[in-house]
Amino acid sequence: MKNETNNKDLIIQLYRAFSKRDHEALDRICAKDILWTQNPGFPGGAVNIGVSNIVENVYEANSSRWKFFSFQRKSISVATDTVLVEGVYVVQGHDAKERVSAETAHVFKIKDNKVTSFQQYTDSKTLWDNHNQNKIS
Repeated sequence: MKNETNNKDLIIQLYRAFSKRDHEALDRICAKDILWTQNPGFPGGAVNIGVSNIVENVYEANSSRWKFFSFQRKSISVATDTVLVEGVYVVQGHDAKERVSAETAHVFKIKDNKVTSFQQYTDSKTLWDNHNQNKIS
């Protein structure tokens, strides 16, 4: 149970560090070669390796890709070396009139108290429809 609590806390620290762009904390929390996989259909979806690539290609890119982008955590479940985070993305494209939400699940793998991988599962159609709103009308 203690290891599961530690893994849950580690993921909470990870989200906090990414939101603050705290590179020192991210380097402590993540394996050097962390594998970060976003849905291929997700806006900007790709595989990134290493904290600096993740910050640049995921977090900074989302800041420029969207007028508004946030993640709201709903639950965290832990099973040994795997942490499942269920949540909701709330986004607004630059030309969209309103924000939309999309359910998502984040699956993290942990080894030796370091996050080694992230896999995202998201309803990306909702996000694309909002992102491309000016092209639809």
